[in-house]
Amino acid sequence: MTAAETLPPARPLTDVEAATLTRLEATIQDGLREFQRTGSALAEIREGRLYRGAHETFDAYLEQRWGFTRQHAGRLIAAAAVAQTLEPIGLHLDTERQARELRPAAQVVAALNPEQQQNVAKFIQATTGSERPTTSQIKAVAEVVQAIDEHGMVDHPETGEPVAFTDLPEPARMAVIRENVSTGTNERLQRQAGHVQASVMQAKSNGKGGWADWVLTYAEQSLTDTQELRLVVKRDASGNAAVQALVVDTESHQTIAYGDTATYLKRAVLNLAEEVKGT
Repeated sequence: MTAAETLPPARPLTDVEAATLTRLEATIQDGLREFQRTGSALAEIREGRLYRGAHETFDAYLEQRWGFTRQHAGRLIAAAAVAQTLEPIGLHLDTERQARELRPAAQVVAALNPEQQQNVAKFIQATTGSERPTTSQIKAVAEVVQAIDEHGMVDHPETGEPVAFTDLPEPARMAVIRENVSTGTNERLQRQAGHVQASVMQAKSNGKGGWADWVLTYAEQSLTDTQELRLVVKRDASGNAAVQALVVDTESHQTIAYGDTATYLKRAVLNLAEEVKGT
């Protein structure tokens, strides 16, 4: 039995759906260099099964209509979703690569409610001083905003006394956010650098090598009793399996180190190492 034989019979496109398909395909044709428009159009075609008028599967449509592989289309769709998530906080991405690099930050932002996202937008420029903040900076601001909303109380930037965040004047709020983001980011990056350096030195001393041995050495030499290294595997926006390597503090539930997602385990682990080395 073929994959096509397992699909339910395709009902014909309605006039509205046919018009929608024509509009979306024009978007793809005119915007092949614009990853967000192209990815969004592909996602809508896939979700509505608008390809079914002439193609049995989405994969067949991609190959025959556009010469795309499923993986390439999946990257465009995922990148468009990242761009759409980050737009409300004032970040407008120019390339698919930027979206790919910022995907971990977008996952944190997506978990926030609209009011929290507005706060991230307001604080991110004030705390980072950059129009192009890094993944770590965006993630740090989002996590601080989320934590403050959950607890409500912060240390007054001048007296050190506990006070409701909403009771602080705007300059003091900025100072609290900036201090928490700066402290949290610096501590996390320092831990990352320490973890990798210790693992590299240990690997040299015992002759271990390779990405799998690096993971074991990392766990043996760099993790505390409340930390663990996780390889998280789940389906991405295109339905493919994706993996991410990260280190998590099991008590605070904070992510200490992480790499970009990848389609196989070795690349995910190397992404973790590359992220730290880049700091």
